[in-house]
Amino acid sequence: MSTATLDDKLSRALELVGSIDPEIAESYPSLEARILAQALENVEIAERRLREIQELMGDLAEVLV
Repeated sequence: MSTATLDDKLSRALELVGSIDPEIAESYPSLEARILAQALENVEIAERRLREIQELMGDLAEVLV
């Protein structure tokens, strides 16, 4: 793979994950590992938020019934 293609892919991956948490940046030596770790962290955050939203909606449904 050419350097330009790799750079394009890394740039796009960075766009998708957003900013990389400083702790993740310090913990992983390569940019690729940082991107993957941040993506996993983003998924974990999204899952926590989804569970909280589901609980809130369940509570709301009980109030409305």
